[in-house]
This record gives sequence, structure tokens and C-alpha cells, in this order.
Amino acid sequence: MNPLRISVIGGGYWGKKVIRETLEVGRTTGSSRLHSIVDNFPESLAQCRQEFGPGLDYRTDYHALATDPSVTGVHICTPNSTHFEVASAFLRQGKHVLVEKPLTLRTEEAYELVRLANENKAVLCVGHIHRFNNGVRELRRVLAEGVLGEVYYLRLRWTALMNPQLQREVITDLAPHPFDICNYLLEAWPDRIACKGRGYRTKQNEEVAFITADYKSGLLAHVEISWLDRDKRREVTALGSKGMARLDCVDQKLELELSSGRQQIPVSPSNTLGTEIRHFYDCIRNNQNATPYSNHSDGILGARVVSLLEASRESMFQDRTVPIQLPIIPAIPVR
Repeated sequence: MNPLRISVIGGGYWGKKVIRETLEVGRTTGSSRLHSIVDNFPESLAQCRQEFGPGLDYRTDYHALATDPSVTGVHICTPNSTHFEVASAFLRQGKHVLVEKPLTLRTEEAYELVRLANENKAVLCVGHIHRFNNGVRELRRVLAEGVLGEVYYLRLRWTALMNPQLQREVITDLAPHPFDICNYLLEAWPDRIACKGRGYRTKQNEEVAFITADYKSGLLAHVEISWLDRDKRREVTALGSKGMARLDCVDQKLELELSSGRQQIPVSPSNTLGTEIRHFYDCIRNNQNATPYSNHSDGILGARVVSLLEASRESMFQDRTVPIQLPIIPAIPVR
């Protein structure tokens, strides 16, 4: 079996994490190989070379890789504003693509990537990493089995203290994970969104936002995101007619509070990034072998999350509740 040859585009903080996992997956399975590392900042490439050694292919430009027959696919870890440009260049050439969240900054661009993936028979995955979080998966099971009874609402808190950000805002940066977790847990998308946000240290970019998503069933999801909170939280709380559940998404610890008392649900923590990367590779393999496969983080999920991000900012700017209209399009065909 020829190993998949994967290029990582972007060698910043998250890109380095991806490179480490890509190398580890290749080392432990032999089914993949890191083809190259790309970053247009020589300083970032120099840091990667220092950490990962001189024996790898380091580049400052990705364009030649799009038509390189030795490249199977790419993992894109570039700034959010470049996701569409970079991903579309590879999808047009039939390369398989995993894009870190958010898929794009604009809904129409996100659906265009979905169209390009379909047209060119390429796998498109999005970095919704918590779909591979065993704590989130266990909470989904708890809700599906009715342990909490009728679920009234979800509360998600995604906070941490960060330096003032001049090139990005908090909704696009932090809200993709809570929105995707809500969809994964509920298997539904909201009908309406209301959002309030503010920038305090940087007036031009929001640093905190409170988003309420309203579902057809009557369920509400409240999302708090902040770069001002000194407590780093990645938490999900679900409250229902029979009790409540609290999940720490970082430690993957799940606790239930029922009429019978509190109980810890045993969770074997997963390596979310490594599992996500392996899933991407499995999709590629099955796609190439014309074997049926299920893409658990496909482009349509990513595009719909982008729709919710745009609706949240529209609600904030217009000071009104915004209805959500998601296009109904077929998923990437099972091959």
C-alpha cells in the first residue's frame, strides 16, 4: 500500500501541532508520510526546521504543490482569511483537503468549496475537532438515551484571556466549536440566532459575545465566548427534565447530576487531533478505493457553521434576531 503524501500548509502555533501529529501517524501506521511543510514567513519555516529537523521539504509557496502528482492531500492551517484561496486551489486539482475551522469566512465561499470537492471527486474535511472528542461523544450518547429526559437547553462557555487581537474577532475564532458541538449533540440546526458582542480593548474587533440559538423543538443553546475571561473554559452543560450534565471538553470529564445524586461517566480521553487526522486519511483511502465511507466532518457541516457565524455577526450589527436558512444540498457522494 503506497503511503498517502500529505502537505501541511501553515507552520504557526496550530500548524506545528498538526505537523507533530502527522509525523506521528506516519511513524506508527506507515500509511502516510509528511510530504512538505509550507509557510510564507521564513521565520516560521526556520522554527519548524529547528523543531522537526532538516530532512523535510520546507517551502514558502504552495502553488506548485497543487499540480504535483506526488501530493495526495493537504492539511490547511493558514489564517482564516486565506482558507478559501488555498483550499480551492487544491480542490480544483482533485487534491484532498482538510481545512482548520472555520472553513471560510463567507457562506457562499464555503459552499463553493463543497461544490469543488464534489466536482473533482475530492475529500473535503473541516477541523471540527470535538467530533472526535470522547467526552462529547459520550454526552451525545447520554442525550440520545434520554438519561436527562427532555433536554431544555444547552450552555456552552468558550473563554480564555488573550492579548488584544487586531486581525480577527472572537465570534469567527471561537464560536465554530460550540456551534458544531450543538449540531453533533442535537443533530439539528437552529432556526434563529440572536447575538450581542463588544470589543473593549480593541473597538474594531469583538472580544466577547453572547449568542442564543433557538431550535424548532423549543430547545435553546446559549453560547458565551470571550477573550477577556481569565478562566480558560471549554465547557458544555445540558439541562433536562431529569437532571443535568456537565462536560469539560479539554479534560474530557463528564458528570451527571440526577435525582439519585451525582455520578461521573467514565470516559477514555481521545487524542482528538490525531483521531481527526486518521479519519481524514481513512476517507481518502476509501474514496480512492471506491469504498463506501462516511465523512464525519465534511464540508457541508463546515459550510453550515459558517452560515451561523455570519448570522451571529449580522444579528449583532443589526441588533435583531436573525432567521437561519440553510441550503439543502446533497452530501459529498459515498463512493
